[in-house]
Amino acid sequence: MVWAATIEHIYSAVERKASGFNTLEAANVVRFGTSNAYRLIRKKNDLLYLNDKNFLLLCEDVGVFNKNARKLLEDKLDTRNRCGHPTGYVLGREEAVVFIESLINNIINDAMMDWV
Repeated sequence: MVWAATIEHIYSAVERKASGFNTLEAANVVRFGTSNAYRLIRKKNDLLYLNDKNFLLLCEDVGVFNKNARKLLEDKLDTRNRCGHPTGYVLGREEAVVFIESLINNIINDAMMDWV
């Protein structure tokens, strides 16, 4: 649930920026325009059709956050995927606390967000 809240927070940052969707779409065309990963972005719900990793790359491209934030988010996404899919991975209590605190302190509280 913390991952979902984090992604929603980033979606909202894009939505709040006056030219957010247009800026993201321009970067989307440059990065993914000729690939199967391309999905048109015009409104918030369009973001739901993007792969999370691709969305994070686009956000870095347009300055929603920097490379360090993207790396943190990709690390947490990898953890979320290990836990959310049948991998047999068992998350310990301490790792869960670090996962939650890291996303809340750095992304949801806007410490690493440039579009606030």
